[in-house]
Amino acid sequence: MGGLRDFLGGHQVISFVVFTFVFSWYFWGAAASMPESREAYLAIGRFGPTIVGLTLLLLFKGLDGVRGLLAKVGDRSANPLFYVFALFGAALTVVPAVYAGAQLSGTGANWIDPSQWYTILVNFGYFLVFGALGGELGWRGFALPRLQRDAVAFVSGLVLGLVWGLWQAPLWYMEGRLVSVYFLLFLLQAMGFSVLYTWLYNNTDGNLLIIGLFHAASGTTLYALPVLPTATGGDTTPMLISLGLLWVMVAAVTVVYGPTYLSRKKKYTIFGEFSWEYED
Repeated sequence: MGGLRDFLGGHQVISFVVFTFVFSWYFWGAAASMPESREAYLAIGRFGPTIVGLTLLLLFKGLDGVRGLLAKVGDRSANPLFYVFALFGAALTVVPAVYAGAQLSGTGANWIDPSQWYTILVNFGYFLVFGALGGELGWRGFALPRLQRDAVAFVSGLVLGLVWGLWQAPLWYMEGRLVSVYFLLFLLQAMGFSVLYTWLYNNTDGNLLIIGLFHAASGTTLYALPVLPTATGGDTTPMLISLGLLWVMVAAVTVVYGPTYLSRKKKYTIFGEFSWEYED
């Protein structure tokens, strides 16, 4: 057991990625082959990153490590402006895209029906549970700080975003959309948002409450407004505009805060350890 733990401990990010893919893809494969239990298997698969991350953390650091990570979920000490961005940052890329797409196509913007306002709360709750709670304790809580030990923050965000996007490939496959330019656009979107997640994480001392709120709010915004091609009859214009605005935001954050840290706090060095995370 000690030899296995030492091996996994020397390859923590790779171990996390491999086990997460195996766990989630196994249950998503079961969902595709057993329609009667589809929703249950889909839900279990979405919790793969968190389950794997906490399991590895328990293996490497014991209960104290798990408690330390969970404590970050209840941390409310960050600058309030980061909470504002977490809740409304995605809307800055989506709302203008929906409006501009409608103007270019000559049709009215397809905003959410005001009488269906409650669906925003329902979707927010869904993404908070199955997106943030199911994934972010693993993606950003476990993998991101360890990935940044070997790469600058900007590159870490890009790499984790690509892996995060590819992890969701079976969900696209089940909907018959995997072999499509839409999935490539989705990967670019995931990578862009992942850099913003990294920026939020590094500027809030790893505050996972803010990370979770950003995930829930971003998912809700992208679901509620018709920016994805599948919700606009195949028109990629809103998606392209939204993607362009997202990467303008990423570029601005990278220039202002610097690609090495994506933070002015400089809590760590590229070859050092995170002062807020753990010690090997």
